[in-house]
Amino acid sequence: MITVKLIFILSISLLAACNGHYNHGPLTGSGNNGEFISNGERIYFTGRSLSGLEINASGGNSQMGMHQQMRGASCAGCHGADRAGQILWPRFWVKAPALTKKALFGDADHKAKSDTHGNHASYDADSLRIAITNGLDPAGEKLNSSMPRWSMSHADMNDLIAFLQQAHTHE
Repeated sequence: MITVKLIFILSISLLAACNGHYNHGPLTGSGNNGEFISNGERIYFTGRSLSGLEINASGGNSQMGMHQQMRGASCAGCHGADRAGQILWPRFWVKAPALTKKALFGDADHKAKSDTHGNHASYDADSLRIAITNGLDPAGEKLNSSMPRWSMSHADMNDLIAFLQQAHTHE
């Protein structure tokens, strides 16, 4: 009985230590004083558009629902503030893929080389839109079941994609 309580306490402590930071820093914008420099960046970090509307997510599995409650429902919650991808809790064996410009778009002749992105052509704006809303990669294969399907206005989607097409400062 004591062992079960100890494991429970250690688990709660570990989850509390993550509290929005992992190894990637706080989930704030890249502008001065943590301000967001674009609507796309705001959506990536907060799951809310400039108008304040929440970007709705559906799908993902039940454990990811728990993950979203712990981390907040935003791209950065899973893919990291630096867009480099990160391990997902409580499913520590699943890693959200990088969403850097290089990882997503590469160049015209580049095939995705990341194990977490699969072996398919690089994304373009249209295939990324399909991945975000329908959970399919450029080859038409399903993304990991942990990836929610996001619903947002056309303008918000364009802003998010424009943000993802920008090189991150650490690329």
